[in-house]
Amino acid sequence: MGGRGSGRRSSYSGKAETNDSMPLDIRKITRKGLLVPGNGFSWQWLVNDRQVAGISIRVDFESMVLSYRMKSTGEVVEQRVQTQTSPCHLGGQRHWFTCPRCSKRVAVLYAPGRYFACRQCGGLGYATQNEGAGDRASTKTDKLRKRMGWEAGILNGDGAKPKGMHWKTYHRLKGRHDALVQVSLHYIGRKLGFLHKLLER
Repeated sequence: MGGRGSGRRSSYSGKAETNDSMPLDIRKITRKGLLVPGNGFSWQWLVNDRQVAGISIRVDFESMVLSYRMKSTGEVVEQRVQTQTSPCHLGGQRHWFTCPRCSKRVAVLYAPGRYFACRQCGGLGYATQNEGAGDRASTKTDKLRKRMGWEAGILNGDGAKPKGMHWKTYHRLKGRHDALVQVSLHYIGRKLGFLHKLLER
């Protein structure tokens, strides 16, 4: 498992991001049928189909025991995390972690350092929170391009109207897309201007 400070830092907020801090989602564990008292299993995190971290989990009654080795020191850490349930509106129950630090009910715990905790206690930000205005515009633009079946990336040009899409809908999405492209290009221009000034020094 990644050691303390292994999470990627954003140049905008200085916070490590949730995607880089080994998110442990109890909903995924439940869907796999692993949340059974007495059950033990391994949990892995993959990047491009390659394992980058892994832990051992033992399920007890209303708790889990997480065991892992710190990459930075080689130390084996064992942490017990309490679990709880809440009723679903249509019957059944939903499982939750209890944050070891603040006792808040959460579905996902993260490990930006030695121990797992909720996002707030770990001082983590979502990747979208760490984006600048230009990055957010580019992200929204790519979502619109995907919806219209166009290749991602504003420099790839516009595609055709998707088959079956009403012209009114197409023009509305195209107008929003073009406005976001202008925002993205504006911030790209600002970044290039800043880099140009640095190179002139």
